[in-house]
Amino acid sequence: MFKITAKFVDATNGGMRMAHRALTTYTRYAYYSLTDKKGRPSGKSGIRSSELYEPRYGLDHACPEDFVLSQWSDNPVPYAIYRTIVAFYFSIMVFYTAFGGNLGWKIFIMLTYWSFYILTFCQILRAVNVWHYIALKKEKKDINAELKNAPRIKLQWLLHIISAGSAQIVTILFWTIAYDGSGYTFINLNSHGVNAVFVLIDTLVTRTPTRLLQCIYTSAFGCIYSLFTFVYFLAGGTSHHGNPYIYKPLNYGEKPGTALAYIVVIASLVAPLLHSMVFFLYRFRVFIHRFLRTMDKRQSMSN
Repeated sequence: MFKITAKFVDATNGGMRMAHRALTTYTRYAYYSLTDKKGRPSGKSGIRSSELYEPRYGLDHACPEDFVLSQWSDNPVPYAIYRTIVAFYFSIMVFYTAFGGNLGWKIFIMLTYWSFYILTFCQILRAVNVWHYIALKKEKKDINAELKNAPRIKLQWLLHIISAGSAQIVTILFWTIAYDGSGYTFINLNSHGVNAVFVLIDTLVTRTPTRLLQCIYTSAFGCIYSLFTFVYFLAGGTSHHGNPYIYKPLNYGEKPGTALAYIVVIASLVAPLLHSMVFFLYRFRVFIHRFLRTMDKRQSMSN
């Protein structure tokens, strides 16, 4: 009985030490991502340098292949096929929601579809960029010279950040505030559910990095949309139900203070929190990938 107890205590202590190391490692990775000092080796010399990294919120990145490959494979072809299928699906859904819904032209005033169209364009651009990368590889061109900090890569990254955050905001706001209990439709579930689930899963698939302070782009997107709704209100615009506001919380005519409070809270609190969730998934993905690579190296050395 004593031996069994001792083994149990030893195993528990071992598990606690492993959990402590994992937590410490993850915390260090999170801090490095916040300060943008990952300590990645620079070139063949292996000298670690923080000079490679741009401002913590910027769109410059040292490795362009991070935007055209999966975290789990260096083979771009399966990833390109995946990106093409995703782009095709969201493109089809753009037309389906436009012609299958009941919003008419007022679909263009809805935050849902601002976010959905950005998400769709992002998927199309990502697919194009991956196939372009494959073509460059076949032509044996210098990838860094062709793609490093290229405008098309920066635009892809910007759209990815905005769509990843806005998809979560749209889904949460719809089901908590805007949903009127009229029932579930395929369009509703796709535009306020599938999009949010997709960006979370895709964050675990892609190699695209995320910087914590890039939450400013999602917040800026929210402010731009809010400004549009205010201008639309001043111009006498109405919702598809004929109301003098697009969304009830943004009723500038009757409750301007409440509308302003919603905008401030969403832009300064909700958007950064949801971006932090995407950031956590990104760091978790990188942590798991590095852990598996380390285990493979140890196994190879032991053999």
